[in-house]
Amino acid sequence: MADIWSALEKRVRTAGGTPLVTYVDATTSERTELSATSLANAAAKIANALRDEYDLEAGSRISIDLPLHWQRSAWCAGAWTAGCSVRPGLDEADLVVTSAAHAQRAATLSSPAVAVSLHPFGLPLTDALPVGITDATLAVRQQPDAYLFERPQAGDLALVLDSGSLTQAQLLDAASALADQCGLVDGGRLLVLDTASDTTSDDVDRWLAGLAVPLVRDAAVVLVTGPSVEALTSLAATERITATLSAG
Repeated sequence: MADIWSALEKRVRTAGGTPLVTYVDATTSERTELSATSLANAAAKIANALRDEYDLEAGSRISIDLPLHWQRSAWCAGAWTAGCSVRPGLDEADLVVTSAAHAQRAATLSSPAVAVSLHPFGLPLTDALPVGITDATLAVRQQPDAYLFERPQAGDLALVLDSGSLTQAQLLDAASALADQCGLVDGGRLLVLDTASDTTSDDVDRWLAGLAVPLVRDAAVVLVTGPSVEALTSLAATERITATLSAG
């Protein structure tokens, strides 16, 4: 299990119907829960779109400018399944993936860019997008649920940061170390609190925790935005949280 796609496939085989990634907006009470099977289907569709629709290949770099959200977990899964690397934030890359809120900034780059809907059900965007920025929804939806291209490798570059880069195998090792640090055990539920104002300041821990950490521990992650202290306490009890990562 030295790559993300293999880890995701293993989770589907052993506990496909159990929650893997949950997103909660404590301000609006929005809640989206993805099982391992649902996330694997999303990863396959996104990976197929990256290879087929956007002409990327293993080794291509994707700039992902999305907030802590289930869509960020899904697009990371898709990128890593396709053997591509992820550069957090808005930067020149072979493809820029952003939200409608940041589409105008993405349009100033020379890189091709797509916008991703943050709707709870992933519905198409209703926002007007700048010229050259397309909604990724249709391109992803029309792809099959099964990944059609070559499998990713342990040595494929996975995460590109200012502080250095991680291959897929190194990413999983780092995720295991972070799980130990948080006290996350098999069957546990990790709460990840979003306190950053933009994705460019994200630390590596939150990029690991959105997908890789729960995979290496057969656990689940709950991504939370906007709670008050009182709401967070109640939410932690409701979501049966067993470990917490708070990063800003």
